[in-house]
Amino acid sequence: MAGRISKFLVLLGLWTSVADAQWQAVPSPADRVFAFVQSGARIFAGSENSGLWMSANGGASFAVYQTGLNEMNFDIRGFEVRQDTLWVALVGGGICRSTNAGTTWHAFNEGFETQAFAIGVKQFGDTVYAAIDYWDGLQPSGVYKTSIKQANWKRAGTGFPTELRNVTSFAVTQSGAMLAGAALAGARGNVQVSVDHGNTWLNRRIANVGDVYTLEAVADTVYAGTSNGIYVTKDFGVSWQPLSAQLQSTFIDDILIVNRTLFAAVDQVGVMYSTDGGATWSTITGNLPIDNDFVSALFIHDGKLFAGLSAARGVWSRPLPVTGVEEPENVPHTAVLEQNYPNPFNPGTQISFTLPRAEFITLKVYNVLGKEVATIFDHEKKAAGSNTVWFNAEKLASGYYFYRLHAGDFTQTKRMLLLR
Repeated sequence: MAGRISKFLVLLGLWTSVADAQWQAVPSPADRVFAFVQSGARIFAGSENSGLWMSANGGASFAVYQTGLNEMNFDIRGFEVRQDTLWVALVGGGICRSTNAGTTWHAFNEGFETQAFAIGVKQFGDTVYAAIDYWDGLQPSGVYKTSIKQANWKRAGTGFPTELRNVTSFAVTQSGAMLAGAALAGARGNVQVSVDHGNTWLNRRIANVGDVYTLEAVADTVYAGTSNGIYVTKDFGVSWQPLSAQLQSTFIDDILIVNRTLFAAVDQVGVMYSTDGGATWSTITGNLPIDNDFVSALFIHDGKLFAGLSAARGVWSRPLPVTGVEEPENVPHTAVLEQNYPNPFNPGTQISFTLPRAEFITLKVYNVLGKEVATIFDHEKKAAGSNTVWFNAEKLASGYYFYRLHAGDFTQTKRMLLLR
């Protein structure tokens, strides 16, 4: 599945139709591609049998990237990017990490009791979450978590069924809600949901659906690609609505969202897109060779749409069906401190802030008497754009607290409530 950096793009300017453009085969190994991600000037692709691929020329070609890790020889199902840190989820290889934009890699598997079949990985604050599918039943499948500082994986929370098999997809929303698509014997279409950072889980089943193949979050809206089209929820799975009758009875293998434009990899159809939020869809499969094949991953870079094919046919690309200017994120002109979430909270909460440029910042917490009770960051440099940190108040008493951000000449304070 395409990484988060490729999902949240803003298209600017006037878009013109180029729907009749042809797909071109990109020089790449003959293998299936599960996921793409961009880190700096490099584009990485995760394959089924040949490990990690890399392109240093904007996607003009891909080659196998030798990492020196046996774990990286397993098929790669998902990526996560946080500045120069990359996470990789591998079926049979667990989790691997690079802290230098993909130059070198290290296994990050301490705590897994047996060979871990990872299908997704997400970082939220100082915690990493991995969706693990122990299809052999030797260990319980589910979502596992650990600190980013040192691997010590533990199964996250309660309520995730121990008899669950076939974890298929994983997504984390802007506010930290987690959704994992999975299958239970005799009950399909299951999505396990946690709104408290993995501490407790509830089953939010999608009616009339067999399997959930992919989950994609945009802010707090989640799209599910299923065996019966695309479904959407805006209330963390309490209710699911079909996105379009046009896609019902189709298998959706991947979803890519660019502002209000949606792209879908549709089994036996190829690639479709919608410019009206999913109400109507057009097909842009064209000359893409999908006979007895399907598109397993989608990705956008520099005005091009990339497709990874399933039957060892590598990567293909074509111009976007609508053209415009891409920007990876919407950077404000001044710093912004967001309200913490959840609020009230017990014992932890997410604090987010956005910076117009890389800046040394200080973020501290005070009680109602103005006494400093916690230092989250003390003159630490943070990147431009959105930043998020998880604050754990387990040692503090119930009551109101204030958190204050200093960034250059900017200072802002907000109130939060710890309620035990």
